[in-house]
Amino acid sequence: MTTLRLCLAVILLCPLTALAEGVVCHYFWTTDCFEIRDPRTRDITHHVLLSEQRHQFQASSAAQCPAELEASLTIDERGKALNAFNKRLKKLPGCKLLETLSPRVFSDEGEAVSEWQRLAGERNFKQLHLIRRLPR
Repeated sequence: MTTLRLCLAVILLCPLTALAEGVVCHYFWTTDCFEIRDPRTRDITHHVLLSEQRHQFQASSAAQCPAELEASLTIDERGKALNAFNKRLKKLPGCKLLETLSPRVFSDEGEAVSEWQRLAGERNFKQLHLIRRLPR
């Protein structure tokens, strides 16, 4: 009978453990701009700037991913990411510097991977710029 009680206790505590652990959220940094050399001939390059890595963090719930990331990123981390993107944007003709940069946040890993891969995928008139050494 003691074994049965122990098994029931473990079964009942499993959902509580899952709630205590929360969910894993995912994010990456990205922006884009268009270099328009001749609109009549559609001589346009779509520049996509994308963080080299996807990052993850723990949140209390999937709905809280954006708010908890917003609260956890320091001003210094945000500034370093913004500076890294602007450093690359300075070198791209027709692209303007950013005043702010916000990460793309996902509560589902598959969705985060799909979106990152979509942005990183090759296309005509598109040039990918991976931004390295970003905070977290």
